[in-house]
Amino acid sequence: MKKLFLVFILLLSIQSVSFGQTPVIQTIINQTNLDSLTQYVKELSGEVQTIINGTPYTIVSRRYNHAGNDMSATYIKQKLQSYGLPTYDQWWSSTGRNVYAVQLGTTYPNKKYIICAHYDDFTYSGTVVPGADDNASGTAAVIEAARIFKNYNSKYTIIYALWDEEERGLYGSAYFAQQAAINGDSIMGVINLDMISYDSNSDNIAEIHTRPIANSISLKDDMLTINNLYSIGLTLQTINPGATYSDHASFWNNNYGAILLIEYDNDFNPYYHSSNDKIQYFNLPYFLKSSKLALGVTATLAQLTDIVPVEMLAFNASVIGSQVQLLWSTASELNNLGFEIQRSVNDQDNFSTIAFVDGNGNSTEINYYSFTDNPQLTGVNQIFYRLKQVDLDGSFSYSDVVSVTYDVPAEFVLSQNFPNPFNPSTRINYFVPKESFVNIKVYDFLGREVAELVNETKATGSYELLFDASSLPSGTYFYAMTAGEFSKTMKMILVK
Repeated sequence: MKKLFLVFILLLSIQSVSFGQTPVIQTIINQTNLDSLTQYVKELSGEVQTIINGTPYTIVSRRYNHAGNDMSATYIKQKLQSYGLPTYDQWWSSTGRNVYAVQLGTTYPNKKYIICAHYDDFTYSGTVVPGADDNASGTAAVIEAARIFKNYNSKYTIIYALWDEEERGLYGSAYFAQQAAINGDSIMGVINLDMISYDSNSDNIAEIHTRPIANSISLKDDMLTINNLYSIGLTLQTINPGATYSDHASFWNNNYGAILLIEYDNDFNPYYHSSNDKIQYFNLPYFLKSSKLALGVTATLAQLTDIVPVEMLAFNASVIGSQVQLLWSTASELNNLGFEIQRSVNDQDNFSTIAFVDGNGNSTEINYYSFTDNPQLTGVNQIFYRLKQVDLDGSFSYSDVVSVTYDVPAEFVLSQNFPNPFNPSTRINYFVPKESFVNIKVYDFLGREVAELVNETKATGSYELLFDASSLPSGTYFYAMTAGEFSKTMKMILVK
C-alpha cells in the first residue's frame, strides 16, 4: 500500500437503511474472533512459527522475491483448504501467485462477491519484513471470513482472494480482474482490506475509498449502513474519488464495483514498510472492529442465511473380516449432538438404528469418527449404511448412503495357526457363523490336553486368539475346535 495524500474527504453522515438487522449477520459479526485473527497475523509476520507442508517454518518476509512469500501463499492455501473450500493457485509469472477459494452460491452461483487483501509485503532495506499491518491484517480478516462463512449457506458465490505483488503495482489483482472481464464474470462487488489495524489514539476512524464506477458508491453506502446497524463502533470517512494505490483499483479499471477499507491516513502507521511493522503496534480492538465490519458487509451482500449444522467431508464403509468399519469426517460442526448409525440389508428402504456416536457440539476443526459394525450375517449380502446427524434441538439430516458387499462364510471355520512352526507363541483365527457355544483345546502328541483356549458362547463373527506355549517343550501339538455339530483339528509345531 502506498501512502495517500488526501484529495477529498466526506465525513460520515447518517445513511438510510436499505436492509434490516438479521440474527444471522449479528451472529457472524459476534463470531469474528480476535484470537484467531491475531494468530493468523503472528504466523504471517513471523512472530511465531507455523506449519507449512507438514514442516515447521517461520515466515520472515513476504517480499515478492523472497522464498517466504511463496511459503506464505502455501500457508494461506492450506488454511482455506482446511475449511473445506475449493482453493486455487493463479500464477501469472514465475513469482506471481494469487490464492483464492470459492464458496458457491446456492441461488446465484454465477454472481460473485469478493472479499480480498494482498498478502505480499515490502521494505526499503533489510531481509526481515514482518508486514503485520501491511498487510497481514487484511489477509487475516479474509481468512477469518472463510473460517466463519463456511458454516453458512450463501445465495451468492463468495470468493476469498489473496493477491500477490500488490506492492509492485497491483499485479495480482490486475491479472485476476482482467481475466474476469475477458470471461464476462458477473462480479457484484469487491471488498478490499488493506492495513486495518493501526489506530494510535483510539479514535476508531477508518476510511472507505470509493468512486462513481459501477456500484462502488452503493457498496460504500452498504458499509456505512452495516457499521451503524450493528453498532460496530468505527467512525467512517468516505474518500471520493478514492485512491488507486490498492487492489480495489484493479476492479475499477475493469468497470467492476469495489471499495477499500483502510485505517485513517492522518493517523498513519509510522512503521509502514519497515522491519518494525509488527503486531505489537496494533490497536487490537480497532483491528477487531474493522474485521467485523468487513465480514458483516460481505455476509449481508452475499446473503448468508441458513447455518449449516454439520459439514460432512467424507463417509466410507469397508469390510474387515466379518466386521464392517465405518469412517467419516466433518469439516465443521454447530450444535451437533451426534450421529445415529443406520443400517439396511439388501435394500435401501428399511433402515434401522444400530448405534449412536456422540458429536463434538461446536467445532471449526476437522473431526474424525469411526464405528465398527458386526452384522452377524452369513452368505453374500449387500449392506447399506447412512448417518442421521442430530442437532441439540432435535432437528436432523441424513448423509449420503454407502454400501458394502458382505460375503461371510455360512459354516464354521478354523484356520491354520500363524506362524507355524512357532516359538513361543502363535495366533489362531476362527469364524462363528451363528451364535454358538465354542470350545477350543490344545493337545500334545500323545493326546493329552495341555491348554483350553476357549470355552464360552460366541456371537457371529471372526475371532483371533493368541496361544502362548512358553511353558511347553518343543514338539508337535494339535488344537481342536468344537461347536455344536462342528468339529475340526489342526496340527502345529513348537520349535524352541
